[in-house]
Order: sequence, then C-alpha cells, then structure tokens
Amino acid sequence: MDTPLALEFAMTYRLKVRGPLLSHDGSAPSPLRRYWEMTEATLEGPSLRASTPMTGIDWFTPLADGYGRPHVRLPFLSEEGALILLEYSGIVHASPAFVRAVEHDTATSWSDQYMRLTMNFETTSERYAWLGQSLFIARGRLLGSYRIEYEVYRVM
Repeated sequence: MDTPLALEFAMTYRLKVRGPLLSHDGSAPSPLRRYWEMTEATLEGPSLRASTPMTGIDWFTPLADGYGRPHVRLPFLSEEGALILLEYSGIVHASPAFVRAVEHDTATSWSDQYMRLTMNFETTSERYAWLGQSLFIARGRLLGSYRIEYEVYRVM
C-alpha cells in the first residue's frame, strides 16, 4: 500500500531584513536583482532552536506583476553550537495587501500573499542530520515592513 505524502510541522522561521542595497553613484537599480541582508533570524521547533551568528543574503529576482524569486543563504548556530546552513528559494507575490502592510509596517495573514519556499539545510552535526535528509517547504507572511515569519514543514 502506498503511503500518501504528509506534512509535519518542523519549525517557525522568523527574520529581519535590511535593504535593498542600492548604488550610491546615481546609477539605476538593477532590473534583474535586488540584494537584501538577513540581519537577524531564528529557527524554533520541537527538535531545533537556532539563531544567526552572522548575516545572510537574499539575491532577490523581481519578476512581472509583483512576483519575485528569493534566493537566500543564511548560517545558524543551534543552542548546542552546531553550525547549520539554510539555503532556500521560492516565489513571493507582493499583493496589494502585502504592499499596504509594508507601507504601514503592519502584519499580513497567511492568505494575504503567495509566499512559498523550498528549503535545504546542511550540517555536519549528527543530532541535526535529519535536516539534510528531508525536504522542507514553507509558507510566509509579513510581521511588519522588514520582518517575516515562515511556517516550515517537513515532507514525510
């Protein structure tokens, strides 16, 4: 008997961002890429608690109609000191509700925008080997203009 796919809640991922990085010589922003800094982040779940020891980066690709593709790399240290690298990509839609929330520094609900990710983890820690042995997906929402929250699920 085939087992259907299932999702198991793995963690909440919260982060603060700064940006986008702009040139200071008067040249126009790149239409192909926006650079955002991930200044602070946490991973909190039943089997993992970690935070960022240093900043990460998002090489965000804007697309048509308010859509865009993030490409983020960000290191974490677990409470025990294990180094964990998170890399993810996905698609984000800056819906009217999303834009209003950014303009007014307010939160959005999960359904206010399409913000979906696929996440990959790397670590040499035996305790967290399951991170590299699993597929993770996430949905996101804004907590404010420069704050984001994701619910991260492990595909079983």
